[in-house]
Amino acid sequence: MKIYLGYPESYIGREHFNIKDLFLNEVRVDYKTVPVEVKKKLLGVLSFLKESDYIFMDEIKYDASDILEFALFKFKNESVDTVILPGYTYGKSTFIVRELLKTVFGRNANIYHDFNFFPKDTVVVNIGYRETSISVCGDLLTVINIGEYDFVDNFGNYLFNRLLAEKKISNVELRKSGKRGVYLDKLRGNGARILFGRTDKVDFQEESYKRTISQSELDLALSPLTGRVNFGDIVTEITDISSAVVSALYLFEEKEKVKPQIRKVVLIGRIAHLYKPVFERIFGISPEIINPSDLLEREPVFSKNRVSFERFIKGYKGYDYFEVKEEREICEDKEFREFIVDLRKAFKDRSLKGLYLIELLSEKELGGEDRFKFVNELVNISRLLTFKNRKDLLYMDYIIAALSKVEIPEALFLKVENFIKKIAFRWNIPLKTRMNIVYFCYRYREKLKSKDWFKVLLPLTVTWIRDKKLSEGERLFIRNILSS
Repeated sequence: MKIYLGYPESYIGREHFNIKDLFLNEVRVDYKTVPVEVKKKLLGVLSFLKESDYIFMDEIKYDASDILEFALFKFKNESVDTVILPGYTYGKSTFIVRELLKTVFGRNANIYHDFNFFPKDTVVVNIGYRETSISVCGDLLTVINIGEYDFVDNFGNYLFNRLLAEKKISNVELRKSGKRGVYLDKLRGNGARILFGRTDKVDFQEESYKRTISQSELDLALSPLTGRVNFGDIVTEITDISSAVVSALYLFEEKEKVKPQIRKVVLIGRIAHLYKPVFERIFGISPEIINPSDLLEREPVFSKNRVSFERFIKGYKGYDYFEVKEEREICEDKEFREFIVDLRKAFKDRSLKGLYLIELLSEKELGGEDRFKFVNELVNISRLLTFKNRKDLLYMDYIIAALSKVEIPEALFLKVENFIKKIAFRWNIPLKTRMNIVYFCYRYREKLKSKDWFKVLLPLTVTWIRDKKLSEGERLFIRNILSS
């Protein structure tokens, strides 16, 4: 008999079960009485099987492996000979499961991972509660610490910050009244129902707040986790799912000395539909979402147990791509037309001189016609910029800063807005660029306040800064803009 151990559901034969429920039944504890933090640990147990003293409940300490062992007692009389595990349990956790099975079933069992059941031209993705595994061609396995929990937590926090902004509620006053935690929990619950496809509405009766979440808003609100990185882009940090996928492809090519030949992408997990657009964009293939129970019907395609393994840790330092150190060699006593010609030449060569020219012209008192030509030149340059070149990223930063200083002609504002919008939801850009975007939004908030993307960006930025190393002044600046 085969058994699949995963999240949120596990399967044995035709029966499905939940590890946390079987454990709680075994120790005779009602789930409703379990503290929230312990509930989270129970849900994410497969990612932490090597942890000792994992939870403390009813005066008893349990290792993480104890939870799985107790859960499997129900099946101790079954003839289990094959166990299938998610990719994110690869390594020591797999060894722990192997030893645990001997204790429960009194015999050795064949252990496979999800990627063993698909051809070598497949990318297999398994989304757990706290982690996601990405197998490339069965040869390279990467695991990133982003899972279902992170999507629910971040989206719920975004809904909370947007509620505060739209209803003009003070976060400080909410905290003083003791309601902040209650509001957050309710909106996380509401957000989870939206993410799981059970509703498309935010309904918060305490503040008479009700609205529909469009697909476009959902896509933008999830962008800090899904990401906008494409193959060929520079990846300096793993900040989201897309940067993890692209980094995995780069790593595969580096290790195997060939590009991976991908013909199929398989997604496993309750929120697999949220991952689908990311993989479709990167690979140009429509991913297949499968129920993990399907794995029980398959035979392993290959049984390779040792693969190249890499663990990615999501993080953001926000450093500039490199420091601009070139000397300024610009004659400031020129006609405006000459400056524009120099700028075009500098940009064509991606010379850092172009950055100084942009900065210089943005600080000049330009007349109406010259200002139009300058902004138009910046728009034209912005169309040629990519995320594949470090100097292009510097040009983006200087252009955004310049556009925040000059008065943008009405005829060009939509083009400028589209440029800002293209970059604003890329959360792996340097902090300096992010702050320039925030300032641009502040400067032109009256023009932008009716735009749907703008309504998402500011509360989402407040959510994004929660775990970032920003100065108190930077945090205060962002929060003040949200409330302005």
